[in-house]
Amino acid sequence: MTKNPTCCLADDMLEKVAQMMDRENIGSIPVVENMKTMKLIGIVTDRDLALKVVAEGQDPKSTKVDAVMTRKMLTCHTED
Repeated sequence: MTKNPTCCLADDMLEKVAQMMDRENIGSIPVVENMKTMKLIGIVTDRDLALKVVAEGQDPKSTKVDAVMTRKMLTCHTED
């Protein structure tokens, strides 16, 4: 479990998120409501980028995270 994971916002463009994944060498990024509260609202993965953006011919420079993120997640607490 990562204490302070790299996060993004639903309004971020997918190009920015892909660059974050590359820079941090990670395959998924939690999507938060805002950077102050860090309330988790979804997750975006490298698979989302490949199948929902690249394979469908969408433009990552103009497509927002909100369009491809997974909203329903199973989560656990640190003590679980």
